[in-house]
Amino acid sequence: MNKTIPSVLLAAVLTASACSQNENYKVNEVYHGFRLIEKRFVAEVNSTCYYFIHEKSGARLMKVAANDPNKLFNITFKTIPENDFGTPHILEHAVLNGSKKFPVKSPFDVLLKGSLNTFLNAMTSSEYTTYPVASMNLKDYFNLMHVYLDAVFDPLMLEDERILKQEGWHYELPDKDLPLIYKGVVYNEMKGSFSNPLYLLYNHVFKKLFPDNTYGFCSGGDPEAITGLTQEYYTEFHRKFYHPSNSYILLYGDANLADELEFIGKNYLDRFQRNDLNYEIPLQKAFTEMKVITEYYAVPEGSPLKDNTYLCLSFVTGKSTDRTTTLAFDLLTNALINHETAPLRLALQESGIGKEVMGWFVESQQNVLFIVVPNANPEDAIRFREIVYDTKNKVVSEGFDKSMIEGIVNRAEFSLREGDTPQKGLMLLEMMTQGWFFAEDPFLGIEFEKPLAEIKQNLDNRILESLIEKQLLGNPHALMLTMVPEGGLQAKTDARIENELATLKSQLSDEQIEALVNETNQLMEYQLREDSPEALATIPMLSLGDISPNALFFSVEDHTVGGIPIKHLNEFTNGIHYANFYFDIRALPQELIPYSALLTALLGKLDTERYSFGDLDNELNIHTGGFSVSLGTFMGKRSDDNLIPKLVISAKATSTKTEKMSELIAEILLRSNFSEKQRLKTLITRHHAQVDANIKQNGMSYAMNRAASTYSKRGMFNELTSGVDYYRFITNLSDNFDQLSDEIVNKLTIAARLLFSKSNIVGLITCSQADLPVYMAGLEKVSGYFPETHTNFIDWNFAFSDVNDAILSASQVQYVVKGYDFKKLGYEWSGKINVLSQIISTDWLQNQVRVMGGAYGGFCGFSPYGSVYFASYRDPNLKETLDTFDATVEYLQNFEADDQAMTRYIIGTIATLDQPRTPSQKGATAIQYFFENITEDMLNHERREILSTHAKDIRNMAGLVKDIMSQDKYCVYGSETKITENKSLFSNLIRISE
Repeated sequence: MNKTIPSVLLAAVLTASACSQNENYKVNEVYHGFRLIEKRFVAEVNSTCYYFIHEKSGARLMKVAANDPNKLFNITFKTIPENDFGTPHILEHAVLNGSKKFPVKSPFDVLLKGSLNTFLNAMTSSEYTTYPVASMNLKDYFNLMHVYLDAVFDPLMLEDERILKQEGWHYELPDKDLPLIYKGVVYNEMKGSFSNPLYLLYNHVFKKLFPDNTYGFCSGGDPEAITGLTQEYYTEFHRKFYHPSNSYILLYGDANLADELEFIGKNYLDRFQRNDLNYEIPLQKAFTEMKVITEYYAVPEGSPLKDNTYLCLSFVTGKSTDRTTTLAFDLLTNALINHETAPLRLALQESGIGKEVMGWFVESQQNVLFIVVPNANPEDAIRFREIVYDTKNKVVSEGFDKSMIEGIVNRAEFSLREGDTPQKGLMLLEMMTQGWFFAEDPFLGIEFEKPLAEIKQNLDNRILESLIEKQLLGNPHALMLTMVPEGGLQAKTDARIENELATLKSQLSDEQIEALVNETNQLMEYQLREDSPEALATIPMLSLGDISPNALFFSVEDHTVGGIPIKHLNEFTNGIHYANFYFDIRALPQELIPYSALLTALLGKLDTERYSFGDLDNELNIHTGGFSVSLGTFMGKRSDDNLIPKLVISAKATSTKTEKMSELIAEILLRSNFSEKQRLKTLITRHHAQVDANIKQNGMSYAMNRAASTYSKRGMFNELTSGVDYYRFITNLSDNFDQLSDEIVNKLTIAARLLFSKSNIVGLITCSQADLPVYMAGLEKVSGYFPETHTNFIDWNFAFSDVNDAILSASQVQYVVKGYDFKKLGYEWSGKINVLSQIISTDWLQNQVRVMGGAYGGFCGFSPYGSVYFASYRDPNLKETLDTFDATVEYLQNFEADDQAMTRYIIGTIATLDQPRTPSQKGATAIQYFFENITEDMLNHERREILSTHAKDIRNMAGLVKDIMSQDKYCVYGSETKITENKSLFSNLIRISE
């Protein structure tokens, strides 16, 4: 029997577009078992919202009936940990590994292969676990809803112990002569998380601030504790928390509400009875005095310990259900800490403590404010604390700068009203969770105009200063954390765990060892087993007829303003102008390439002729909705030989402030003062701290850049501007600024002069046709500021090295990357390669690297430019993963798939292309098409190639992959211990600190 959507209901679903969404729902009436509690038009989301309670089961349901085809279904449960086992997180994974109606090993993975979803994931926080799915296809939307509801309410993990072993943890011993090890997807995922110093800091803070309730436990799981989780404990956890009485369902978009209610009630909720369990989280009792603690984090043996301590002051600051205070604290965090002239930032800079200061405001039932200084020293802790309190006292006494506050409030207001994301349903989910959980009011978080108005009305009454006085200065519910680096700490931890496991194995009898070997091999057999055709047939899917034969394409119109070429994307933007300027970096000599990246960290933060850096920050906040500088790379005619690197200025403003936005951009680009050395030193020191933190957190990107730099111009450019080489560059500038300052000023000045000339600009404006003249008039007034000098593009001479590097870190896991450029091997791009990439990622690597190997992820990417990468994420393995990448060739040579399987792969491939986009994202896509000479005909041709892909085509591409793998171009970022064990694989071992 095909266990898909019942035929009667499916018919209703398919005709939903013809049904009226304007049914006259009445408060206190019951619809398909749901009683309507409240019906309200919410201006902030421009939609009528319906709040229901399912009478029989107690489930809560909120429908935001937005005129948006990108429909979202989400179900959330409070999941309250009682220890560090990571039970909520492991359950998040486990329930998606098969259910009663969909008895395949992983419906989630099957959907990834073959659904038109625009979002498909699940997330765990300290308070809840949430399961969101989105699709623009109505049939697909109900399919996704069906699979997710079955997963959470009827998962196979309740009876199948292999799922906990795979997703959580297990002892692995495939042969009696091998060492005993721990393995599991979440176990290795959290080893990766705990390798990040900032995650570790965050965990320490919540553990100490909330010793008596759920927030003191790690819902994701501490690797040291995960191995205590049992099958009995986690199944009981599911039975308690995954009940409709503890559920919060959000529906968003243009699907017919009656169909949604009928489907959810009839198929799932109607069979449950309300329960009377207590799902409330008790409040943490306030402290009577601040806690002061010291903790340690791992760095590789021999790494410098000086200037690598983290200092953190944190405060519990009221409840998230007080939306006015919560929003005010969000503003206060920027005003006190994050603004360029924030009092605490300036005070700490003057003191010389650390290189950066970061303010975080975390919303939970009881909110927490973080003040974090990295790159400090343990002896700075007392002085750091004194400066924080002295500065807060000064602000209470003297008040904030009014222009700064005006700008911060304007920027927050702009962001709230703009909602610049294609996933509006997800955005609303995040906004409403706290109010829904802790005040039973889903409207509380999305109706932001009232608290925003209250704050604006009370700024002159010192609302922000009062918060400092009442909730920070006199608040003993606080923590002073000093987190100190310890060289070789991770190696010691690894050795201890290895010894413990060796001791455990030595104490096992021969019979117990044999049983463990059998258990390991049985699990491997289960993981290798393919789902039966009957099981796969239960997963609902679309047909190729449900897919549009035409590709999405966005084109720009050509204009010229004051000699500047402007590309316009005509798109309704609700009166907001999204402006981009692209400056070709080939105007720079090769030795100045890293300075283009440094400019992205400096522009907008320096004094200019007309503004101090603080006043400039205020002006940007007051008059724009955002200003940023980034680097982008485009490939002319989709060839690495035609690298087009750009420095990109992005800004947005309402139409009434477009002229001012253009003036500020010109001021920043043409009149920034690079010669004020003290400010320059401060910014470079801060930027180094940010890059230093990034290289310790994002091993994947550094490994990918390093690997690609050995064969690709784009890879080499990225390595020089965001890779290990750039880290070394900025470290040298920071460490030796006083000796290099004249050189730095000179090179920045030259780089800016060469880049920011009229002949080197291409502009992009995304707005409606009616708004375009306003933008053009504003730009016309400043176009004459740009010099008319001719730009010469330089042909850089990149020398590729024939090496394979390893980047040593204190990480507990690896990021393994291998790749090459297939166009250099004589192959051409085809749309069918998109399907190849989908199959390798979602089938082969997902199973071999994640399921079998225990990594958090395994995937690949093939681009039309020729570049290819195979990668693993948070991977306990190294050589084994490289071997798996190579074994892809044999997998492809033997690849078989029937028409249904190929249809699934094709649909999944199309889903990666047909994603919803915001107006600004459409503009960015349109300018990419322009720079890369991509036409609509090209995309439609490739789409036809995708839609006509057969299993034979996949087998025929085995040679392409074989030739890529045979180049042996790879890089690994990971554990010092693991890399040292495999050092014969590498040409160089790179220590980040060197």
